[in-house]
Amino acid sequence: MSSFFDSGPLPDWKDIRKWLGKDIPWKLAENWDQDNDSNWLNQYIKEIMQNSRSTARVQTKTTIQMETKQNAKVVAVTLRISPEIDLKQVQIFATSDRLKLTGLPGDKTRAFRLPCSVYARSGKAVMKKDRELVIRFKRRPPEKSEYELFIQS
Repeated sequence: MSSFFDSGPLPDWKDIRKWLGKDIPWKLAENWDQDNDSNWLNQYIKEIMQNSRSTARVQTKTTIQMETKQNAKVVAVTLRISPEIDLKQVQIFATSDRLKLTGLPGDKTRAFRLPCSVYARSGKAVMKKDRELVIRFKRRPPEKSEYELFIQS
């Protein structure tokens, strides 16, 4: 079985270092030129690919789906939280236009943009069935005032 590295000339090691970073055992890579043995490098690349696939699976398991509903006075945000997330660790923070969840697996933070301005202090969070977190806010009315701005010289 031939490998990718047997198919032609490789770029300079300095270029490969820029692409892959400091994780490769570079002293071994430099010795590879002398020994002409590419098996260790093939194995290393396979491990990198397998690790990236496993971390991608972990990230997709801890998904949070957001759905919003609004009327003239209230905005309701429904977050469907995957079972891998420990709800005791989750903290919720709100501003007038964003909702932020902290304490997710891997010390991750997730921010959601709200569809309109709200009064952040009016927020009430309730856990519903099937791991649905419903957060209700009073809607902030849009500012209808018009102001004239003057150009300063």
